[in-house]
Amino acid sequence: MKQKFTLFALIGLVTLFWSGPAFSADVDELKRQIDILSDEMDNLKGRSGGSGSKQHNRVSIHGYGEVHLQAPTSGANQETTIDAHRFVIGVHALLADWIHLNAEIDFEGAAQELEMEFAQLDFLLTDSFNVRAGVMLAPVGLLNEFHEPTLFWTTERPELQVRMIPSSWSVGGAGIYGTPMEGVNYRLYVVNSLQSISDNSTTDGRGNGNGGNNNAFSSNGIRDGRGSQINQRIAEDFAVTGRVELTKLYPGLQVGFSTFLGDTTQGYIDAGGFITLVEADIKYRHEWFEMNSSIVSTHIADTGAINNFCSIAGNSCGGGVAKHQYGVNVQAGVHLPQLMGWKTTHDIVPHFMYERVRTQDDVVDGFAPSLNRNRNAIYTFGVAYLPIPAVSIKADHTHTRLENDTETNEFRMSVAYMY
Repeated sequence: MKQKFTLFALIGLVTLFWSGPAFSADVDELKRQIDILSDEMDNLKGRSGGSGSKQHNRVSIHGYGEVHLQAPTSGANQETTIDAHRFVIGVHALLADWIHLNAEIDFEGAAQELEMEFAQLDFLLTDSFNVRAGVMLAPVGLLNEFHEPTLFWTTERPELQVRMIPSSWSVGGAGIYGTPMEGVNYRLYVVNSLQSISDNSTTDGRGNGNGGNNNAFSSNGIRDGRGSQINQRIAEDFAVTGRVELTKLYPGLQVGFSTFLGDTTQGYIDAGGFITLVEADIKYRHEWFEMNSSIVSTHIADTGAINNFCSIAGNSCGGGVAKHQYGVNVQAGVHLPQLMGWKTTHDIVPHFMYERVRTQDDVVDGFAPSLNRNRNAIYTFGVAYLPIPAVSIKADHTHTRLENDTETNEFRMSVAYMY
């Protein structure tokens, strides 16, 4: 209101001077002055920010964070810990009307570890066809691209999205994305592949940065093969990854399909270790009821050659890499205020999740599976309280039963936020 009043006052003064006999000006000059004033006011508005963002011209800042408390209630180590789990700073820059920069930097473990989540350029061409390049999040599953902690109910990310889909999973490359028709979204990228084996005797690696010396698959899944930092990736092998989402099949329902395909041995051995990861998921909400489910199947070729290489002295890969890995989870929650008819903007979501994550579902002959790797059943129940959509306070309990008949229990709490 103050800016509008200032504009009107200035226009009034110009009009007053123009209309007086001592300060006459032609009409064109008056219009020019008004245009200059309008442009100046638009610039002021653009720099003033709003909606919690700090803006300067066409740059905005956003992010998220979370603090965790973990209390194991069984096993040898029952020490309760607290951690400033992560604090993320994101930047969006409108470089041109059709070129956008998006980036996020993740400070993990009370800012003791720095990680680049993504840093990508989006070239907006049409609704159905756009180009993306840089460091991106792999478009696999429900959670990897949208992993802000207020968007899921559990304190920790589900085990399926940690072991089977190593979220958060960033990749370097380029691709296309868009919405060719209402209710259909797609992403298709060519990116650096995962790394199934590594070799300690390679001091400077076969690629850039640290050369991937600590990246490898193991009996615990493909997670370590992603490499925690983009500068620790070898790019001898590339992969194709993509995702399609269907959002208009039925009211409240979304169905998604994802894949990741490519060699993984990065030239260390002649065998390629081709990975075929396929994933399907659904999300559904009807009034107070909401659920989601994901299923992942991963085939890795040449696991005999991979495990033989890992058994050689001096190699740091984990061994016991399974030729087939499998995972499924199902989660359901109730939006309690809506169910009870409470007139409030707060949300309280009691929820329950079942998971089965088998990182050694089928092991090649000659290599014994690690019985403590397959999670035969994981039960998580808890509650998430959201006073506003950007803030979540969560508490839950997880019971895990492993294939070797051992069990673990853990209580967790967290405070999460977006800004």
